[in-house]
Amino acid sequence: MEKNILSQLEFFEHLSDSFDQLISWPTRIATEGMFFKKLVTDNKLKSSLDVACSTGFHVIMLRRLGLDASGIDASPKMIQKARTNSVTCGVTVEYILGDFMSMSKRFSEGFDLITCLGDTVAHLKSGQDLKKLFQEVYKSLNPGGLFVIQARNYDFVIKHRARFTPPTGSRNGTEETLFFRLLDFNPKTLDLSIAKFRWHENRWESAVYTTEIHPHLKKELESALKSVGFAKLDSYRNYNFEDYDPNGSDIILIAQKKGVLKSRTHSRREKLVAKPETSLKPAKRELPSKTAVAQPSKAKALKPVQKRPAKRKKKNR
Repeated sequence: MEKNILSQLEFFEHLSDSFDQLISWPTRIATEGMFFKKLVTDNKLKSSLDVACSTGFHVIMLRRLGLDASGIDASPKMIQKARTNSVTCGVTVEYILGDFMSMSKRFSEGFDLITCLGDTVAHLKSGQDLKKLFQEVYKSLNPGGLFVIQARNYDFVIKHRARFTPPTGSRNGTEETLFFRLLDFNPKTLDLSIAKFRWHENRWESAVYTTEIHPHLKKELESALKSVGFAKLDSYRNYNFEDYDPNGSDIILIAQKKGVLKSRTHSRREKLVAKPETSLKPAKRELPSKTAVAQPSKAKALKPVQKRPAKRKKKNR
């Protein structure tokens, strides 16, 4: 059977309507939330940008942790879905439609935290593309800022020819949707296929979406990070801060830009903000942001006028 290999954009555009069912966000956010809460608290982070933000739930999570949160993605359908999700969740965040490979030109200020999660780096074709993205991230970070990458551990995948991941799915009334993910091995690349099965109107509907990905190994990721200037680099196997395991299924890298992070309040950074969508109503409930707390006025308070004691009249001798 001949595969229909989709481009990266086509692949995610096809999946946009069912992406939230595929990921099972409540479980994922519950797993990752404490990890990011510790990073935010320990490092006094104020702002964040999620690269390839898909339907926006990582941006929403970071906003709820008190950050001035933004996300960028190249898929118009993913961005539209993300904006709808933020309204549904009652939070105000910023979603930017654009190419993250040139994102540093979009912002007038830097971020304290930039994330690149969900195996996004595997969709970069070469080591040069990997380095280019990391350069863009480095430029977009404030001095001392953090860059967090989460991806599949391709050292393990390649060594053990691990083709499958556990299926995911959801049920809504009488309808049910199931997703199966599998890999096919090429000499230098992998074909990622997602098979979608949907029980609808008493019958199964199915579709398969395939795209080419690139299995960047741990040493490649670390080498590219160091080559663009990242100083400190830590690696973990999961969101419990457990040390990296070559036999683990995932890898999490935390890189820090040189310098000292300065705590300050950030405003919107995008140089050219797109017009708001008229179809989306503003959220009625916005969670309080740590960055939105009013700062005391720098104007000096007026001191109360002190009355001088009345002069005593001299008595005539």
